[in-house]
Amino acid sequence: MLLKSKAYTNHAVQGTTKPLSSLSSLFTKDPRQNSSQKPKPRFQNPEKGHLSSPKEFEYFVRHQCKSGKINLNDAVTYFDRLTYEGIKPNLYTLSILMRCCQLRQINCGFCVFGEIIKRGFEPDLVTVSILLKGLCANGKGLDAVQVFDKMRESGFQGDGVTFGILINGLCKIREPALGLELHRKMEESNYEGTLVTYSMIIDAFCKDGMVDEAVGLFLEMVSKGITPDVVVYGSLIDGLCRLGRLKEAVNFFDEMVSGGLTADLVMYNSLIHGFCQAGMLEEATKIFNLMVRKGISPDVVTFTILIDCLCKEGKMGEAQGILDLMIQQGKEPDIRTYNSLISGFCSTGQLDEATKLFGLIADQGLDLDAFSYNIMINGYCKSWKIDEAFQLFQKMHDKGIKPTTVTYNTLIGALCQARRVSTAQKMFNEMHVYGQFPILSTYTVMLDGLCKNGHIEEAMDLFHSLESTEYKPGVEFFSILIDGMCKAGRLEEARKMFIEISEKGLVPDVVTYNIMFSGLCRKGMSLEADKLLTEMEEKGCLPDSISFNIIIHGLLRDKEVQRAMNRLEEMRRRNFSPDEAVTSKLLRLAMKDTKCHAALQSLPVPDVI
Repeated sequence: MLLKSKAYTNHAVQGTTKPLSSLSSLFTKDPRQNSSQKPKPRFQNPEKGHLSSPKEFEYFVRHQCKSGKINLNDAVTYFDRLTYEGIKPNLYTLSILMRCCQLRQINCGFCVFGEIIKRGFEPDLVTVSILLKGLCANGKGLDAVQVFDKMRESGFQGDGVTFGILINGLCKIREPALGLELHRKMEESNYEGTLVTYSMIIDAFCKDGMVDEAVGLFLEMVSKGITPDVVVYGSLIDGLCRLGRLKEAVNFFDEMVSGGLTADLVMYNSLIHGFCQAGMLEEATKIFNLMVRKGISPDVVTFTILIDCLCKEGKMGEAQGILDLMIQQGKEPDIRTYNSLISGFCSTGQLDEATKLFGLIADQGLDLDAFSYNIMINGYCKSWKIDEAFQLFQKMHDKGIKPTTVTYNTLIGALCQARRVSTAQKMFNEMHVYGQFPILSTYTVMLDGLCKNGHIEEAMDLFHSLESTEYKPGVEFFSILIDGMCKAGRLEEARKMFIEISEKGLVPDVVTYNIMFSGLCRKGMSLEADKLLTEMEEKGCLPDSISFNIIIHGLLRDKEVQRAMNRLEEMRRRNFSPDEAVTSKLLRLAMKDTKCHAALQSLPVPDVI
């Protein structure tokens, strides 16, 4: 077995350095194999000319490591030179060498590890831990687990620390379920979970939105007599707040405080952010005041959360007041703070104020990011100032800021709304020049623009071009195209496209059905629309108020009064009300038809009778 090789018997390594060969599937890549130069020992001690002890070797290698000069050739050369000098290397010495190699390249660490085994040393827990840590630090937690499993097959037994390294590595790459599975294996190996191991998995579950799993693990931990600390409570509170489960978050907060623990700034920020996200500004303010009373000073994040919440509620005066308070307390606003304010000004129609602030930020030397530009571009587009938006887009390029798909989606959508379709298409086709490629949302915006401007053929071409990409059109994509076809009078093509939805394994939603109802009724085919409504429910898609209004209006226009009355009665049973167009038709009809007048008596139609 690989790990039980005992070729080395005298605790001294014989022979000279040879090119590293593949020792097993674990050591498949030799970082030296592309080198065209033979290894040159750079081992010389400037004072003594040789090394006389492992300690000098350790010191020398550490120095080389810090200087960034060490590589695998050097590592093996140092190793051989050490034995040549008659010094007995030990695993600790080799572990230092391996750790230094790993700082530069994980494969190098693997190869040194291979040399350790090849030359007769049996790796101990420290050596293996270094290897596993190196993998985990490089985001290769899954590989680390595979290595560990193979070692266990060869007789190597890890300890609680080894398991902890692997659990941490899995949690860092967002694999909490695998982390928990390994935790169970650790317990089966008679190593009990600790506060640290539980904390890592709970935090990873919370970050993945799997809060119920995190809470379950928390309760398990407590049942085993492990007392949670602020870190564990902080993870749970933050996870619950992100999901809007504020009552549970507050319960954990109260439990923590009553248990004698002190909440930190991060925890208060989580609660404030949670309440702000839920639109509960008053509650967020209470938490803020409690934090201050407890002697914890708000930081930039705290102030920014409050400013962002006020801006989203359109309370720009109060937001600016918080900004002033922030500056008075010596907290320098960052780009996120200013982005919130710019967005607030844009959404409240104060584009001039947003423009002033945007310019002021640039003048102060604060780096504007793509998000800042996207906010302003969107603000200009919504105010129909598309040329100004394009000037800002060009400025992004001049400043070396890469536009995002949001930038392109915003501009393409605005151009289509302004009926500048050819410019929108040009922009869509040239995205790749600036390092961006259309994603499904970009295709959707472009398709919608083409359809709304009556460019159905080009819309069809775009639809078919999507087939050569990694993206698969969803129901929304089909709905846009069907709507465009119906409005262009191409009903038969729309019907074929509607059937194709099911053929693609998709399920039409109420929006898609409503589009078809409108298209059919527009062509005087209200009876077919009425039939489709029945089929819709049979397939499990419930109609909404819009569905009934479209069909009733179509039936009345086609003089299918009795069917319209039947649907009107059904509408009443579902607590839906006729819209203005249907109400107007009903009023005119009631004046001429006494039966219709009687039928309308019980319906929830305001001011009809």
